Amino acid sequence: QRNRIIAALASVTVVVEARWRSGALNTAHHAETIGRVVAAVPGSIHSANSAGCHRLLRDGGAVCVTDVGEIAELAGAIGESTSEGRASDTSVHDGLSLEDLILLDALPLRSTSSVEKLTVVAGLSTDAVRAGLGRLGLMGLACSERGAWKRAKTS
Repeated sequence: QRNRIIAALASVTVVVEARWRSGALNTAHHAETIGRVVAAVPGSIHSANSAGCHRLLRDGGAVCVTDVGEIAELAGAIGESTSEGRASDTSVHDGLSLEDLILLDALPLRSTSSVEKLTVVAGLSTDAVRAGLGRLGLMGLACSERGAWKRAKTS
């Protein structure tokens, strides 16, 4: 229960050290499930305390961070996407359907997300997510990297 609360309260979850099975990994997985950004700090390949971080990075669920500046950048990007960044893009968003707006909101900024994960985060059907990603991609609002999707960088 505590891990779910921590994941819900934070806009970014950063895992610094975690064994293969740990509470930190549970928190990271809860954060992922509710659409929060997860980051991990890599460590020594010889340390059992780094195995969980490496697992998060290898499985693609976490953004690799190696210094405080990267964490601040990640947190700043999230803050921008929820307030000021959206206000300046209102004309682009005006023509979007409600489903496309929900999907755009579910798209991560830095890491990518699979169609399956987006269906859970957005609460839409697989067909609706795929169609919406196609529309958002054509509008330059979403981009695909190796079969996974993220929000496109806008100027």
